[in-house]
Order: sequence, then C-alpha cells, then structure tokens
Amino acid sequence: MERYICPRELLPVIESGLAAEGYVVEAPLQRAVGSMRITVMTYGGTVISLHEDLARDMADINVYTNGEPTDLAVLQELPRLCPAPLSQARKRELGK
Repeated sequence: MERYICPRELLPVIESGLAAEGYVVEAPLQRAVGSMRITVMTYGGTVISLHEDLARDMADINVYTNGEPTDLAVLQELPRLCPAPLSQARKRELGK
C-alpha cells in the first residue's frame, strides 16, 4: 500500500485524471459518513481509495496493488504520507 496526501480541493482533479487513465469509480463503494466521503476507483488489480474529510484541509489517497507495476503519474507529484514499502530485493541488499 502507498499513501499520499493532497489538498482536499484537488481530489476532483485527481479523480478526473485517474478516470482518464482508465480507472473506474466503484459506485457501491462510494460512501459519505458524516463529514467523510470515500471514493474507491479500480483498474485491473489496482484499487485506489480517495478519503475526503470536510473537517480537514488535506485528503488521503491509498493505493493498493496486487504486486504488478502501476503507472500513477497523476499521483507521483503528491507528497507521500508514508514511504513505500521496501521490495524483497531491496531488503536483501540492505541485509534486512
């Protein structure tokens, strides 16, 4: 899983960019609970959840993959909330 953050007002732009790349909003997985809105988009084995909290200025974006490389150019410009997990090969290189 990779996590990103962005200003909340950018979510419509990011959602449109993902849709242009072939991601589809999963209608049953779009929910609003209180001030939180969660939208789930999928493409192949990749699932992206967009978390918008009206009480916060920043939004969270979580990316889940099945291990296949994905091109998420629209997200690459955003600051990461958490570092990406180390690959198995990288762990071996570092002796972990």
